[in-house]
Amino acid sequence: MNATNNRPKVAVVGAGAVGGYFGGMLARAGVPVVLIGRPSFVEAVHRSGLFLDSIHFQETVHPEASTELSAAADADVVLLCVKTTATASVSKQLAAILPAKATVVSLQNGVNNAEDIRAASGIDALPAVVYVAASVPSPGHVKHSGRGDLVLGPKNERTEKIANLFTSANIPCRISETSKANFGPSSSGIVR
Repeated sequence: MNATNNRPKVAVVGAGAVGGYFGGMLARAGVPVVLIGRPSFVEAVHRSGLFLDSIHFQETVHPEASTELSAAADADVVLLCVKTTATASVSKQLAAILPAKATVVSLQNGVNNAEDIRAASGIDALPAVVYVAASVPSPGHVKHSGRGDLVLGPKNERTEKIANLFTSANIPCRISETSKANFGPSSSGIVR
């Protein structure tokens, strides 16, 4: 764990609507966050911060931001939010730079992402089901228009730590009671 606020450092890889929302909520709660995304998004965050335009509040937060995957090298937790087509290449790059203790959580659209990450890189990623309606109307501006909760699985010490991290940031998160075999393939994905 990072010494800052005794909270883990979180890297959001593929910061856009989903990553921007969850990374922004964590940053709002005082968690050290680095958003890794496209140049226009990163430049906007550097210039003006990340504007969270939520159904509950409107606030600008100031997480770190980078276009370089190497910014995740000292992360305790990685929220992987890249498009499914980039899963294998990005997870291979992450495997080369992440500390062994890092936990990767797949917040990606589609199914089998955690299995695909493991097959490509050997990283034992946690699968998640994401319920959020979010968009990026302009770089550095995340528009949240509904829900914003997660289901992680399977139940174990790692998922409990990650669920606690999210709930401490007012992100509803529950842990699936199903076995690992039953959780991942049919349940991983984003519902918008």
